Amino acid sequence: MTASEIKPAGPNYWTSGTGTPVLALHSSGSTGLQWKNLSDHFQGRYRMIAPDLPGYGATPAWPGSGPASVENEARYVARLIKAAGEPVHLVGHSWGGAVAIKIAMALPEWVRSLTLIEPAVFHLLRDAQCPADRALFADIAALAGVVSAAAADGHPEAGMARFIDFWNGEGSWANTSPRLRTALRAQLGQVINNFAAGFGETWALEAAAEIACPTLTILGMESVRLAQRVTEMLAETIPSARLAMVPGAGHMAPLTDPHIVDPLISGHLRLTERQAQVQARPFEIHSFEQAA
Repeated sequence: MTASEIKPAGPNYWTSGTGTPVLALHSSGSTGLQWKNLSDHFQGRYRMIAPDLPGYGATPAWPGSGPASVENEARYVARLIKAAGEPVHLVGHSWGGAVAIKIAMALPEWVRSLTLIEPAVFHLLRDAQCPADRALFADIAALAGVVSAAAADGHPEAGMARFIDFWNGEGSWANTSPRLRTALRAQLGQVINNFAAGFGETWALEAAAEIACPTLTILGMESVRLAQRVTEMLAETIPSARLAMVPGAGHMAPLTDPHIVDPLISGHLRLTERQAQVQARPFEIHSFEQAA
């Protein structure tokens, strides 16, 4: 994927604020509105661009040609970067994190900084040398199997209930409002598509070492271990990466703990811009005599 291959049109999105663009990609089962708190935290200092990924919100399920894949979704979403007309700060959570990494790898010149919140790059566990990592992949593969079987048997509520409880803790589905349950049930098919696309990934962990932009990785300290582990793997591999851990938070930290996550993201953006300003300054040598 190159910049010349990207067409200006893209998914449905909402935008707010002005200034340097921030492209924020949501998790499975969510929409671009997931980032409303982050936009409020920015107070207009950045131009927030928050698309509905394919199959969510007002964006149809994979509207392009060819099969749904992380590569195709990244190409589709990246049209918004070209429409913005300048490089973006890229933020991705869970499934959105998987798409964000793909964009950062393919279009490095279009990404100012990268923020990854427990990205769903679980193929890294499948392909790992460590047996403990491969055992973690078996957990997510089992979840995908349960969800897919429930849908095939005509029990979408059971499938989505298991999905929600896996990521948020047992009993989370039971505590969800009837209105939200209805919305989530309708997204089960797209969740299954996301699993299939993610499991189809083959890029090796070593490829992440080519990501050169300033990178922040975030994990919830109470999240499921497999999500923590892929975040740790990326933090260890991306040369510029910093790892932030949010106490008491689970996988949905952007929604449950925005008071911690949002300042982490905005701080990362400001630090990236300060570093860019310093690097852009001409280097001058002054003698003690000149200083006097």
